[in-house]
Amino acid sequence: MLKKSALYLLHYLLVFISALILITCAGYYLLFFDWNIPVMGKVTNGVLIIISGTVSLGFYWAAAKLREIY
Repeated sequence: MLKKSALYLLHYLLVFISALILITCAGYYLLFFDWNIPVMGKVTNGVLIIISGTVSLGFYWAAAKLREIY
């Protein structure tokens, strides 16, 4: 029973972390970041957006795998 409860809480924690990463990254780049920079800066920021999106999806994938366990 304790293991099932721990997996349940871990699932929601991973989904919460995934949402935080996605919303924080999107909010920063849409609302605060100045895109009037050289091309290399735009490429660097584009790569950072892709990496943070991938990390967010990774956390969500791990949460989905935990959901399958219980």
